[in-house]
Amino acid sequence: MEGTQGLPLEVRLSAYLDGQLTQSEVREIDGILARDEKARTLFNRLKLGSDLGRQAFEDMLHEPVPLDLVRSIKQASIELGHERGPAMKVLPPKEAPARDDRARLAAAGLALLLAGTGAGYLLGIWKPPLAAPAAQTETARNWLDDVADYHSLYASQSRHLVEVPASESPHITQWLTKVVGVDFTIPDLSDSGLSFEGARLLLAGGRPTGQLVYRDAEGQVFAVCFQKADPGSARTEPTGTIRNGLNLVSWQDRNASFVFVGPSSEPELDALAAMVAQTI
Repeated sequence: MEGTQGLPLEVRLSAYLDGQLTQSEVREIDGILARDEKARTLFNRLKLGSDLGRQAFEDMLHEPVPLDLVRSIKQASIELGHERGPAMKVLPPKEAPARDDRARLAAAGLALLLAGTGAGYLLGIWKPPLAAPAAQTETARNWLDDVADYHSLYASQSRHLVEVPASESPHITQWLTKVVGVDFTIPDLSDSGLSFEGARLLLAGGRPTGQLVYRDAEGQVFAVCFQKADPGSARTEPTGTIRNGLNLVSWQDRNASFVFVGPSSEPELDALAAMVAQTI
């Protein structure tokens, strides 16, 4: 796709979702999403609409074919065979109805495609109520999935594990507090055998997210991630879930969302998460 500068933000975000932008424009859109809450809200609505539209289209494809349509196809095939005969004669003009049946089938397929695309667009521009459980579930799923994907990527790095090293902890606190919008204290987990390595800035669920990275004596990587939650969000207790072979313990407090990430084989992860929740 050609450059989208100057086009409406909805068009640019749609191209961003479809992976049609150049690297420079991707970085530009990442910056817009990081600093503009209205852009993040629009992005989440478009992404939700795209996902639901795609699912609706998939469901339509698995619907049973109407019986009258099946009979029409079979009847057309029988008539076509009778007209052709053993010598496979060229079809005369009177068999136009059979061609019409095939044309109707093609048109029906096109209608299904347009219906799926249109449903995705309409769902994308529809703004659900803030209290809608489906929208909240989708947002939570995206934020945790993104965190798990980022963790899987960075945990495999050695030289580039973090963006800012632990030696610059005061800068990390000031930097992430300003960008993410969440006041925090870097948890000291050294008594539990985890050394603080440094921090990164991520984009998870369409929102800027801070990531504090730790490593144990065996080289396993753990992380605390946090982002600003919707105003008035209720406080929740830590809850565990598994994604990409990782154990994620997430909770909400002080209008912020938190998650502690580590290997699924770590038996003390829940206790570590509880300690983080008390000290961060």
